[in-house]
Amino acid sequence: MDYRVIFKDTFLRYLERIVRAVAVYNPSAARNLGEMIIQTSETLCFFPERHPKVRLRLEVRRFIAKKYFKVFYRVLSETRTVEILRCWDGRRQSDPIL
Repeated sequence: MDYRVIFKDTFLRYLERIVRAVAVYNPSAARNLGEMIIQTSETLCFFPERHPKVRLRLEVRRFIAKKYFKVFYRVLSETRTVEILRCWDGRRQSDPIL
């Protein structure tokens, strides 16, 4: 049975910031990046445990999209839900506080 994927408001806000920043230089690439991150996140409905856990927050997992962009999420097995928590530009010096 599939998991339900939920995009949290923080994820959507950070994704919007990233897409807007890229759009200044290349609107088409920004749209493609945003769509790719959303589509990749939606695939977590199947086998969401496939990505590694975050070392300091073991209930949180992450995957990398397009080399630089980290997507953090949490798997809630009891409700068969995946919460997409945050999207982060990995070119920044540190990871976000989750």
